[in-house]
Amino acid sequence: QHLLALINDVLEMSRIESGRMDLDPKPTDLKRVLEETRDLFATQMQSKQIAFSVDASQVRDSVVLCDKDRLDRVLLNLLSNAYKFTPEGGSVSVSLWQIGSGGDMPRRYELRVKDSGIGMTKEFAAKVFEPFERERTSTVSGIQGTGLGMAITKSIVDLMGGTIEVVTAPHEGTEFILRLSFPAAEIEEEAHPGAPEPEDEGTDLRDVHLLLVDDNEINREIATLILEEAGVSVETAENGQIAVEQVATSFPGQFDAVLMDIQMPVMDGYEAARTIRALGDPVLSRIPIIALSANAFTEDIQASKAAGMDAHVAKPIDIAELMGTLRRVLRGKTDDPAGSTTDDPAGGTTDGPAGSTPDDPTAGKTDGPA
Repeated sequence: QHLLALINDVLEMSRIESGRMDLDPKPTDLKRVLEETRDLFATQMQSKQIAFSVDASQVRDSVVLCDKDRLDRVLLNLLSNAYKFTPEGGSVSVSLWQIGSGGDMPRRYELRVKDSGIGMTKEFAAKVFEPFERERTSTVSGIQGTGLGMAITKSIVDLMGGTIEVVTAPHEGTEFILRLSFPAAEIEEEAHPGAPEPEDEGTDLRDVHLLLVDDNEINREIATLILEEAGVSVETAENGQIAVEQVATSFPGQFDAVLMDIQMPVMDGYEAARTIRALGDPVLSRIPIIALSANAFTEDIQASKAAGMDAHVAKPIDIAELMGTLRRVLRGKTDDPAGSTTDDPAGGTTDGPAGSTPDDPTAGKTDGPA
């Protein structure tokens, strides 16, 4: 996990420096975001006997258009540092305030993350947002870190059009103050896009037959074992061209869905998905296709959608996410008499940090073992 986090931080900084980091705003409940953050860190804080509080009670209008993954990443970075640099018996607090009247457009907010930890010198605080900067003290040297988290945080806040400042002193703790503005969300029923859905007991995976497409033999073996343990029947293909041939020569209903790797020889996953969608058979051409790939940045997910895929699951495989995505996609297939699915492909990647952690540390950029 540490190596994956390091690789992802380096890749993220590369994307930022090349101007390739984009936002993907969706209706988001800010209060729910903070609730998820509290749940994520509560056990860790308790293990160090750190008094941990999260407060968004003053917020009147919590549903806004915002890139939840990026906001999650900001909170994850700030709270991870607060946890690491606060000794046992200390305190960490997160508070969200709405600035101005409820009628303001866009909505304006102030987010504060405060700890009673070791603090920073004035000299280091001035460069804390620079890449690879870490304060050289005996206390800090024993704590793991890449020196990239705060640079990424600052870049995300800048991209959101917000500001971030730090108030700190040695042995007096640290407080990060963020000021952000977001448009109000217009579709109330979409206010919780990242919330986990209840288990769909009506979608019995024991009756499901999948085509698993991956050029890596070890990946195929691992994914097959995971799926078969859930009772799923699996056939495999080692590249996109073979997958297209298997789908094209199958009888309608033979495969309930296709799990499609992206980076493959002969024919990649995008081309395979487009070819399947272009098949003349009205049933086979609409078979649900789920991208199963370590390519998990926003533009990768959008490319999957553009190629006709129904969802996107990141590698290394999160079993709960994979099974939940399968159920959602297959439920959409069942609900639609024509056999089409209604799930947004972007929705397959943000169920929790795990982070989703936004930019979940488990989501690398190269197709490695599942």
